[in-house]
Parts: sequence; structure tokens; C-alpha cells
Amino acid sequence: MASRLTFNGRLSAAGALVAVLVFVVLGQVVGEYDVSLLTVAFIYGISAVSLDLVWGYVGAPDLGHGLWFGIGALTVGAMTTTTDSTGLVISVQDEPWRYAVALLLGIAIAAAVAGVVGRFAFSAKGSPFYIAVVTLALTTAATTLYSQFPTVTGGENGLFGFNPLTITTRAWYYLTLAALVLVTAGALILVRSDVGLLLRAVRDNEVRTRYLGYNVENVKTVTFMGGAGLAAFAGGLMALATGLVAADLFTFLFATQMMVWVAVGGRATIIGPVIGAIGLQLLGARLSGSFPTQWSLIQGLLFVLVVVFTPSGILPPLTRAFGRLLRRDARADEREIVPETTAPPPLPDKSPVISVSGLEFGYGSLQVLRGVDLKVQRGELLCVVGPNGAGKSTLVSVLADGNLSARGTVHYDLGAHTVDRRPPAHRLARRGVSRKFQSPQLFESLSAAETVLLARKAGRLPSFWRRSRRIPTSPAVLDVLEAMGLQGRDHEKSTSLAHGLKQGLEIAASVASRPQVLLLDEPTAGLTHNERAVVGTVLQRLARGGMTIILIEHDLDFVNRIADRVVVLHEGRIIEDGTPAEVSNSDVVREAYLGTVA
Repeated sequence: MASRLTFNGRLSAAGALVAVLVFVVLGQVVGEYDVSLLTVAFIYGISAVSLDLVWGYVGAPDLGHGLWFGIGALTVGAMTTTTDSTGLVISVQDEPWRYAVALLLGIAIAAAVAGVVGRFAFSAKGSPFYIAVVTLALTTAATTLYSQFPTVTGGENGLFGFNPLTITTRAWYYLTLAALVLVTAGALILVRSDVGLLLRAVRDNEVRTRYLGYNVENVKTVTFMGGAGLAAFAGGLMALATGLVAADLFTFLFATQMMVWVAVGGRATIIGPVIGAIGLQLLGARLSGSFPTQWSLIQGLLFVLVVVFTPSGILPPLTRAFGRLLRRDARADEREIVPETTAPPPLPDKSPVISVSGLEFGYGSLQVLRGVDLKVQRGELLCVVGPNGAGKSTLVSVLADGNLSARGTVHYDLGAHTVDRRPPAHRLARRGVSRKFQSPQLFESLSAAETVLLARKAGRLPSFWRRSRRIPTSPAVLDVLEAMGLQGRDHEKSTSLAHGLKQGLEIAASVASRPQVLLLDEPTAGLTHNERAVVGTVLQRLARGGMTIILIEHDLDFVNRIADRVVVLHEGRIIEDGTPAEVSNSDVVREAYLGTVA
């Protein structure tokens, strides 16, 4: 089932095959100049794919992507040339092993440097655009440093004359074409696989991805390293094919050209950036000769027009228009949710699941939680209520994420995992604590089925090549989907769903990992009375199955209908703890809500 090709898939494959055959024929009929031009264009296509993986799929705007390209080229040049003290090349060592080792070494160096950069730039506390600032600074520094070490880099002259003379220009044409085809095919397999969903999820919503159990920083860093290594491979090919390395490869201008290729072709499409790189390289070769000063302005204007009028690039609108012209149903290639055939493992029967003692938390001088003591039993449906500003959502956030610095102790007894020190959100999610936010936190580019698939993995790395068509799902998730009216809407993107359906999808995603503890922050906010009743029934069913639920809620009538126990939070302290009937009749609670006792 996973290997079945749809009409759209066959059409794309046929189009790609035709394009490759056209280039194969062109290599025999065009002149030497055009062959050299297309060889460079193919190499640029590889570098465009590398940037698309980083910028298009995990949303990291690498403004210094040319640095990785330059490292790959410089490594080849440095290992195959000898220079004098001024940087002038005086000899070339053209042993085949040098080229092979240099190409691999350049990839390794670029990936290692990118790993160090990513480790610090993709901090959980950092801005998403911090990587743009860091890579821009690195590119500026690299351009300056290039001329300071002439014995390694060749200085102002660069390194030259080291390309293997035994390989003809046309042979390089076909070698680089083959490399581009292999890289593009591999990238398409990657982004269409299950792990491709994870990359898009990180781009769309880092916070939600983290609470599904994934280490967002690691995903971005590894992707960043892979993109840098692939760009270095392209740079090494450029050096081998042309026998030239210069400071221009390290400049911000070259990195900007890469971003233009990706943006114009279409981010997160893989094929689009390849078309953008090849098309603009060929167009630039024709126009830059006649309009050398205006070509950069033309590229900049094209970039602005694309961003303003077609932010997704040129390829996606053309693809959609062609699909409408053929009137084919794109749903044939979508994933679908199906009942799982194996019984879920039984939940542990230990109690209590969560023990909180002396929990305090504040934002600067504002103290939100003031010594909260709480025990929650296995299979209990506990509702936390209280007036606005009481600290309810903050309590859920502290329970779900150990990165929030709080005083006091929180002990989780999760069967195989006993946790005394609060771990980060992704680790806690892997151990069985799931969270739903007050406002739906979903993924713009993922369908309902794809969202459930990622949630079901519970932080485990999906396949790099397999594209799951059928997603086995637990009865609890199917109950939520059916109750909330989401059954049969597996293919729909979250942005197209009504508010109530988004709430239902996030509840389903929170349940999909089979958590032991489910933290829900106002899951019925904005729902109708009937929808609230449906959610209440589903939550009671989950609790009877052994799942522990902590629910933040404002609707006291709803709470009284479904809760096993109610805790009232006021000014950061628990002022009442008991059954719904006991809490409803409490004078302390009425005073906290109304400011007076009737």
C-alpha cells in the first residue's frame, strides 16, 4: 500500500523523466559554452535543494548558506594545490584520492561547523530568526578572513588550475546532471516520507511539536547540518568541475542568490528551487552580459514580486492550476486513519500519578502560584476551576514543562518512569504526559490524519523513506474523532476546519500517544452546548479506561456533570478541594468568585 503510485505521482515522475531526457539530449547538441553553463546550473540546483530543506521545510532562514558551499569548494582546492607566501598557486597535486577525500572532508567540515552553530542558534529560548543573524555574521566574517590566509585560500587571486584534466567538459555535464537527479530524488523521498511531516510540523508550530514528544532543537540542528553538508557537496563539485575557488563563493551576495532561487521556484517543493536555480542561471548568463549592473536589480525585483504576489513561489500555483485543468482528485494520495488491530497495553495501576508539594512560580515580581499542594490519582478526572488570573493555566504549564523554573517538587509516577525532577516538555511527553492548549495549536500544512500520525509516534523518529498511507489508531482516538464530527475528514488541513473541529482534532492528537496523564486547558472554549456534552462524554470514557485527566474549566455546570473531583484555585493557592457537590456548596468558593457570600 505504501508503495502505490497515484495518478499525480505518476504524472510527476513522468514530467521529471522527460526533463532529464531533454537535458541528456541537450548535452549532445549544444556547444561547449552552453554545456559549461548548464553544468554550473546543475550544481546550483543541488545547492538550492540543500537550502530548501533548511529554509523551506524547518523554517530556518540561513542567510549564510553560501558559507557551506564555499567550505566544500575551498577544501577541494586547498587539498590539491600548493601556494607560495603570497597565495599564488605554484603546483597542483592531481592524485584521484585527493579529490575524493577532499570532497568528503569538505562535507564533514561544513556539517560539523553547522552542528556547532545550530547547537547554539536553535536554542529553545532563542528567537526563530536568531539563525538568520548568526549565519549572516558568519558569512561576513568568512568573507573578511578569506583574504587573510593566502597560503590556504589563495588570497585575492583564489585557487585555480586543480580540476581533473582527464575529465572532459561534457563528462562533467553528465556527472553533475546525474548528481542533481540523485540528490533531488533523495530529497523528494525524504520530504514525502513520515519524517517529512516532522520537518513541516517544526516549521509550522514548534511549540505543539515539542509537546508531542519531539526535540525540536535537535530536529532543526540535524536538518541544518544535512543542508550544510549537501551545500558543501555542491561546492566541492563546483571546484572539481571548474578548478577555481574564490572569495565570491563566501559572500552574502551569493547566499542571497540561493534564497532567490528557492523563493522564486517555491519553498518546500524541492523541484521548484531546482527550476529556479537552473532558470535564473541561464537567464542571468544571457542578461548579465548586456545588462551587468541591472541584473542584480532584476533579481531583487523578481524576489520582491514573488514574495508579494505569490509567496509560495511559481511552481505551486502552476501545479494547482494544472491539477484543476486535469480535474484529478488529489485526495487519492492522502493518508487515512484506520482502527488498530493490536490491543493497547494496559495502563499501570499505581496511585497517585502526580504529587505536587509547595509549588511556587512567578513572572519576575508577579507571583502566580503560591505553594500549591496537590495529589492526583490514577484514572481520576480532576477539574481545576477558579476566577481569571487564579493561576490555572500556569499550573498546567508548569506540570507539562520542566523548562519553566519553579520552586517546590513535582513527582510523576508513570509506571516504568518515575520522575522527581521535572524534565523538558518533549521528554515528559515521551513518558506519558500529554497537553492540550487553550487555543488550538495545530499545523497549517498537515492534514488531520498526518497530525494524528505524528502524535501517535510520541516522539519516536518517523521513517526517512516510508510514507504511511494507513494510520492505525487506538479506539480512544477514534471515539474522539467520531464524537467531534471529524470522521471521514482525514485529508483536510487544520486551517480549513471550524473552531469546534480544531478543538476536537487537538484533543485527538493529545490522546493519540496513549498518555497516562492528559492535561487539558479549557478544551470546550468556544464550543456549543451540544459539543460540550460530547467532549464531556469522551473525557469520562477516557478516565474510566485508566487515563488521568486534569482539566481547566470555567463552566461550573459542565464541571459538575463530569468531574470526579474539583480543585478551586484562587490567587495562586488551592482554597477548596472536594467533590463537585462539596465545592458547589462552599461559601469560600462563592466568595472567591463573587466577592461576597449570599
